[in-house]
Amino acid sequence: MIPESVVERCHTPSLESFEPMRVTIVALNALPVVDPLEGRGIGGLETFAWRLACGLSKYSADSVQFVVRSRHKRATAVSEGVRIDCIHEPLREIRQCVSQSILIDSSRRLPLLKKWRASLLWQFPLLAANKLFFPAFSEQQVLQRTIAEFAPELIVTLGVNQTSSILADLASQWTVPIVLWLQSNADLDQRLYREDGFVDRYGVQSVHAKFCLRECRNIICQTDTQMQLLQAVGADCPANDGQSGRVVVIPNPIDLPAYDADSLSWSTREGVLWVGRADRFHKRPLLAIEIAKLCPSINFKLIVNPGDVEVLQEIKRIQPSNVTVLDYVPVNEMPDVLRKSRLFLSTGSSDYEGFPNVLLESSVSGTPIVSLEDFDSYLERSRGGVCVSGNIERAAQIIHRLHGGSMEWSELSTNAVKYVAKHHSLQHVIAKFQDWRRQHISRST
Repeated sequence: MIPESVVERCHTPSLESFEPMRVTIVALNALPVVDPLEGRGIGGLETFAWRLACGLSKYSADSVQFVVRSRHKRATAVSEGVRIDCIHEPLREIRQCVSQSILIDSSRRLPLLKKWRASLLWQFPLLAANKLFFPAFSEQQVLQRTIAEFAPELIVTLGVNQTSSILADLASQWTVPIVLWLQSNADLDQRLYREDGFVDRYGVQSVHAKFCLRECRNIICQTDTQMQLLQAVGADCPANDGQSGRVVVIPNPIDLPAYDADSLSWSTREGVLWVGRADRFHKRPLLAIEIAKLCPSINFKLIVNPGDVEVLQEIKRIQPSNVTVLDYVPVNEMPDVLRKSRLFLSTGSSDYEGFPNVLLESSVSGTPIVSLEDFDSYLERSRGGVCVSGNIERAAQIIHRLHGGSMEWSELSTNAVKYVAKHHSLQHVIAKFQDWRRQHISRST
């Protein structure tokens, strides 16, 4: 249990004087966080978005709209006090698959084939026929209709991407203030702002990135690292004027009761947990496989969202006997999975990560972290884990030492729980956001 004395010592700004607003949060892929029957592709952005929405609903008088997409038509619903509006986009998954293989650029006469897949033989004709016989799907139009009905007084968009650029345009038309809440260091890849026509590994185009930073004058960074990267963008970002105070660092929140670390005992836990998606550049699960091979006597559990199918196939082909691979664990079961793990392994790259939510989830569960990289010096500050600076062999050595049980494991576990309770509680983070909002954002902004 998180000690009450720790929570009581946390400085939480008062929420009593805040003027309530109608706030729209757009996280189009976040429906599976709300309804697990709607899919399994849940990432850090989606988890953060729903946590933010619930926190605003719970700890403020704001009315909150949460906009997502769905393959099926769904009526407006309310959950945790949050209004949920779904955009109906039945062919979204097929469009996504095709976009990974074919680049359609208005400056080109013909589509550019990036990667051949046999499924293109039916997917591309299906999309072409749908476009010919049915009205073309317009994300901007459906967002405009859905959000206008709620009549928000503030819009929150997550990450630098095409959707955020659309929302920035709509906010400008409506003269409604918009907040861009950065989600990864990749949002601030300098090539997006320096090289015309650059497209990053997530498909974000430079034209959309530049528009986001030009139009979104209220920007929240997850970390000091992101603040430095944002400042490096320079004049391309009006929020960098140094006078407005509209760029701020607010740490990621976590709902403490959902991750009640009742048992901090080493003896009640077993194995090493890894969570992420299949890729070669961001979460990098193949590095976790390499580390697991160096620890044959320790069980590793990898929860791998499909992502890159080829990487997932490679993982299953080379996984050693001490590795179990799962493609999904329901959101409500993850706290228990974390509490039963002795260690959490992170192989993410700081070039792409922002601040991984799973680090907070591990820490508040009392699960020490072994990481190839430290994100915003989190492990150094929290003393809740060990960073091995990219050294796979050292990662294996640390895992052997901590998994075997020691006073060090207990210290790391206790440190982690206390640090997260003090700095990352949902109520504290919501209050910081509201305090900043009161100073810099009003209905007339």
